[in-house]
Amino acid sequence: MPYLDTPEGSPDDKIGWGSDVAAQMLRLSGIKYVSLNPGASYRGLHDSIVNHLGNRDPGMLLCLHEDHAIGIAHGYAKATDEPMGAIVHSNVGLMHGHMAIFNAYCDRVPMIIMGATGPVDSHQRRPWIDWIHTSQDQAGIVRDILKFDVQPSSPEAIVDGMLRANIATRTEPCAPVYIVLDAGLQEASLERPVKMPDMARFKAPASPRAHADDIAKIVTMIKAAKRPMILYGRGTRAQKDWDNRLKLAESIGACVMTDLKCGSVFPTDHPAHVIEPFNQPAKPQHDILAEADLILAFEWVDLGGCVCPPMGGTNVNAKIVNVTMDHHLHNGAHTVYQLMSPADLLISASSEAVVADLVAAVGGAKQEPWRAPVRRTYGPNENGKIRMADVANELRKNFANPDDMTLAAVARGWPCDLWPFRNPDAYMGKDGGGGIGSGPSISIGVALANADRGKETVAVLGDGDFLMGGHAVFTAVKHKIPILFIINNNQSYFNDELHQETVAKRRNRPVGNRWIGQAITPGVEIAKFVESQGATGIGPVTSLADLAVAIKKGVEIMRAGGVALVDVHIPPADRGTSSTGLRNT
Repeated sequence: MPYLDTPEGSPDDKIGWGSDVAAQMLRLSGIKYVSLNPGASYRGLHDSIVNHLGNRDPGMLLCLHEDHAIGIAHGYAKATDEPMGAIVHSNVGLMHGHMAIFNAYCDRVPMIIMGATGPVDSHQRRPWIDWIHTSQDQAGIVRDILKFDVQPSSPEAIVDGMLRANIATRTEPCAPVYIVLDAGLQEASLERPVKMPDMARFKAPASPRAHADDIAKIVTMIKAAKRPMILYGRGTRAQKDWDNRLKLAESIGACVMTDLKCGSVFPTDHPAHVIEPFNQPAKPQHDILAEADLILAFEWVDLGGCVCPPMGGTNVNAKIVNVTMDHHLHNGAHTVYQLMSPADLLISASSEAVVADLVAAVGGAKQEPWRAPVRRTYGPNENGKIRMADVANELRKNFANPDDMTLAAVARGWPCDLWPFRNPDAYMGKDGGGGIGSGPSISIGVALANADRGKETVAVLGDGDFLMGGHAVFTAVKHKIPILFIINNNQSYFNDELHQETVAKRRNRPVGNRWIGQAITPGVEIAKFVESQGATGIGPVTSLADLAVAIKKGVEIMRAGGVALVDVHIPPADRGTSSTGLRNT
């Protein structure tokens, strides 16, 4: 269990202030933790959580930046499918957390964000500071990446607004919600008792199911197909949903692809899983999709990008069934909706519910997939330089059953075929919005959820991502959240080096200059950086001979309840080139 600070004395159980109502509503909404960076705009709510609730249900997790507060709540939701709370200070704190909210929105996770403004009554404002920290429409800063926002104007309105927010964030498709509390309202004493709700009467609705006629249409298409392909995208962490996804694929003899952005939703070493999980489709994926005569897509993040290949790519001519509710969150502010995909049948219903209904409708004996999978093989290390495959091999040696631990994140080049995902908690996916710097905080959120469940957490991150958000480690250390970070350190923003190389080649310019403005040199001592926050830093590890000892030590510290980081230097030129090729199996 994570450590939470214990207040002095007994909690004042009287609901006497506006902020007490908000604190009670967090508790009634089932919020176990709130991550925050302190701010005067919500000092009333802060006091209510500490001195009225006793810093329990929710309990506070102190962060050094609002970006981390949102990121930790994001990771917790990825691991649990449940919302966590995050609190940001006024308009400036909201601006700090803006990118992290965008990540959570793109990742479709539930989250209750509490904010504050004001006092709305200008006569209550302190000179200067309260004026610059008051916005006429504070939620407008992030409204295009929220599912719901509200600024209550009375204690009763706090109850109503937070009830709506709790239902909204838990209703599929999920996304963050934002409650803005007037500082004046927070600190006003209650003139009359406020009736707290019976939460049993304010539950989120069940996920919508498909019409029976649509299920029948899919079954007809499945029976007519000889080469069905299933694209499993966003999915829950529930074991029953995992089992249903497996049953559906096996019962119709389908091949399966999964998305590295979405986490573990199907066993990746299953014979039906036709190619390792990918972040973006390339020619091998397009070629396999072109073989299919039916594609069943379940909350696939970028269906258009898969079935409409770039100019010169292999055409996909299969019938397409697209099961998604994602369009309910689309707006004109951001093109997160991706390329519009054709569909012979578009179903606006819960993908997990549709999978379950199809399992019931199709039934039948287990069938073999219609083609052999493509697997990436990894040969022995011949040049002595550390590869991601070596990191995976050494990490695996420290777990009697690697399926019992969670990879909160993986860096580019992680050997998925060497480390298959075999259960819903095996891997948590990417950050949603591509906001670099989010890896540390999201991983700590996953570790927070896992600590409550007795599961171990390892995060494999790139050095660029970690250096942007690495001071999130403070929160894990302070609150005793066990986690092991392994840094794939190529001392560069190497992904962008490849982009610069592409441009240089097109323009017939020197490729050798791609590192300028990209290389992180002189290198940052990442191990010392986390040591300054109270974690154990190991490295830099520059040789195979030292890798095994370093990872073993890191795992031992994590198992003892600590926070450890192993800084592994992997040469950029070798990144992602550790395979000996692809083969059919």
